[in-house]
Amino acid sequence: MTSPQFSIRIPLDVEQRLMGYVKQNGMTKTKVMIDALAHYLGCAEDVPLTHRVTELEKRVSALEAERTGK
Repeated sequence: MTSPQFSIRIPLDVEQRLMGYVKQNGMTKTKVMIDALAHYLGCAEDVPLTHRVTELEKRVSALEAERTGK
């Protein structure tokens, strides 16, 4: 099943903060935007659990690699 796609324009300062957050947390822009929108709309719990767990596993792995210097 294909997910709907849309485009938005955001101010440069917001884009810079987004890129910093993405880099710091090892996430994709899409993931950050989906999470933010779901949170804003009050439906964060509707994001599939498997998707959330996969993202958490990636973040834990990135943190572990950062901690051990690998």
